[in-house]
Amino acid sequence: MRYQPLSRRLINLIYPLVIYMAIGMAVLGLYSNGGLMANLIEKVSCIIIMGILFYKDSKQIRWEGKKLSLYSVIIMIIIGICACIGVNMLFELTGLKTIREEDAKNVAKALYSDKLWLQILVVGIAAPVAEELLFRGILYRRMRTWLSVGPSALAALLIFAAVHGNLLQALYAFILGALLVWTYERFAKLTAPIILHVSANLISILVQQSTWLSSYLQTYAVAACIIGLAGTVAGVVYITVHE
Repeated sequence: MRYQPLSRRLINLIYPLVIYMAIGMAVLGLYSNGGLMANLIEKVSCIIIMGILFYKDSKQIRWEGKKLSLYSVIIMIIIGICACIGVNMLFELTGLKTIREEDAKNVAKALYSDKLWLQILVVGIAAPVAEELLFRGILYRRMRTWLSVGPSALAALLIFAAVHGNLLQALYAFILGALLVWTYERFAKLTAPIILHVSANLISILVQQSTWLSSYLQTYAVAACIIGLAGTVAGVVYITVHE
């Protein structure tokens, strides 16, 4: 891929994204009121197709990274949980959620109003796997064959943020995406960002479904924000230095 002309490189970046979005539009057209079940069909379809593309790329693109140990996995889970809580509390404290209240309500309605098992399956597992296959496993990895980390990461993050629909989700996706890119770059295994992404999404479901936890975070928002962001930074530093 490194020696392909620029036009071919751009096509290699565009067509997986077009396929991904076309699947979403097709499923939405067929199941406009399908809720998360429609999303499940969409994400599973994307996982299959993007998985095939990722597998084909893996025959040409060779990456080497740090070993993903059990301890690293635990740290990834902690980072995902801390990042989700820290960033969301930051949005709360800065008033961004109030300013974009309609966006927040639309997100909650779309993702957290269906059956709990569907939320876990779709939002917690299927969506992170599909998104990591496309945005890190295909788009970012393809860009890294001819660009350095900085430009590749920025381009991948902007695309990842743009497809999330509204400003609130886009900002969250950009911040979380930076952690996911770092994780993939560090370990060179798609398993790593998937673990982090799943952890962040599962804790968001737990917060939404637990009145007690949600109330507790609201009451101690400053402390939750500081602990969440500090935990994220500490986890990143520890992985960078020791793992």
